[in-house]
Amino acid sequence: MLRWTLTGQEWHRGDRKTDIHPKRTKRVFYGWVIVATMWLVNFSTMATGNLNFGLFVLPMGSALGMSRSQFGWAVTTRRISAGLSSYVIGRLLDRYGPRVFTVISAIVIGVALLGVSRATTPWHVILLFGIVGVSGLATPQGIVTSVPVAKWFRRKRGLALALSTTGLGIGGVVIVPVTQVLIDHLGWRTTWAVLAIIFMLLAIPVAALFLRRQPEDLGLEVDGEPEAPASTPSLQTGVADAAEAAWTVREALRTSTLWKLILVFALAGLAQGGASVHRIPYWVELGFAPQMVSFSFSADAAGAATMALIAGWMADRLPIRLIAMVSYLGFALAIWLMIDGRNELFLFGSTITFGLSVGAGMIVHSYIFAAYFGRAFLGSIRGLVLPIILVSNGIGAPLVGYLRDSTGSYTFSWWLMLSVYLLAAVIIATVTPPSLRGGPVQAPART
Repeated sequence: MLRWTLTGQEWHRGDRKTDIHPKRTKRVFYGWVIVATMWLVNFSTMATGNLNFGLFVLPMGSALGMSRSQFGWAVTTRRISAGLSSYVIGRLLDRYGPRVFTVISAIVIGVALLGVSRATTPWHVILLFGIVGVSGLATPQGIVTSVPVAKWFRRKRGLALALSTTGLGIGGVVIVPVTQVLIDHLGWRTTWAVLAIIFMLLAIPVAALFLRRQPEDLGLEVDGEPEAPASTPSLQTGVADAAEAAWTVREALRTSTLWKLILVFALAGLAQGGASVHRIPYWVELGFAPQMVSFSFSADAAGAATMALIAGWMADRLPIRLIAMVSYLGFALAIWLMIDGRNELFLFGSTITFGLSVGAGMIVHSYIFAAYFGRAFLGSIRGLVLPIILVSNGIGAPLVGYLRDSTGSYTFSWWLMLSVYLLAAVIIATVTPPSLRGGPVQAPART
């Protein structure tokens, strides 16, 4: 007579044993679906007049009579409107997640860009760019595509943010030269319409289908794995990952760390905003062919995508402030190459260096607040800080435009931006993680 006995978790039949638990097939963590979705959304936002906006300066300026400072104000209204709404957006992301918000935002942005294609006066462009910016979806250093990714990861946060962020760089590689080809063959008005349609077709379906708020909503763990042992130290903070601190907005505001970060990002935003619109027309006015300049800015975007991956990998291993410092020094070097821009070597050297610095900077913005203040109230904290950063970013573009219009040259502006980046590099090197008194705070529930 056969006898069955249960030992531990196995049934034994004579000299044979059978596992009563079927083997589980390891599924792909849904956080990587979030990363892939945000990669495509980031890719699509490069069609909304970010890196490629400078290509429109000369044709639109001629057709609409727009001055360089007015183009700067178009960028400024976009930044300011994003800044004014960012705290509310951060709260919405913390409570409800990005799914519905991203879909609605993409529709609004697409319709506004279609409006730009029909603009007849400079103020039309400025107003419509303000509408493009209000959701924050297509805004540099925005929170809509980075906060959701950060909420799904902790130990692999740098890698996840790096992968999703490369969508911006690769989007620039593809869309910048495509934009120039479209302008050459279809004109600037039709180009805006085509870009609006491309953006909506890429962003809306994937956002509606795949975005979710955070792993706990699906019964999952952060990183898709069991919590790390309490003795595993974090390279960023020196404390265990399992007890990640959750800073509230009020607690974060009481730290000198947050205010130093605001100062640094405001300075860097001023400099980057000043360079964003004016780099392309600057190189064209130096005598370089527009198509050559567009190729160099594709190299800029490729550098950003490459460095985002490297910086994301490094962020999980090195203090994030050091990556930020190197990024700002890189910006300073890129602007120095612009000032001395005598041939194609300087053109490509400047744009690639600038792109590498942008890639590192994108990871810094996305990573440092989560690393220093936790993920529970990340959207709210970044939403509170972002207005200051975006306003400074918006001031930079018209400031450089006014200086160029009044002096007839960009030279003084570039030396000013270079100095600002050097100051930001010095300050960020001193910004260390804050110390939280008391235990972690519970994450907000969705109601």
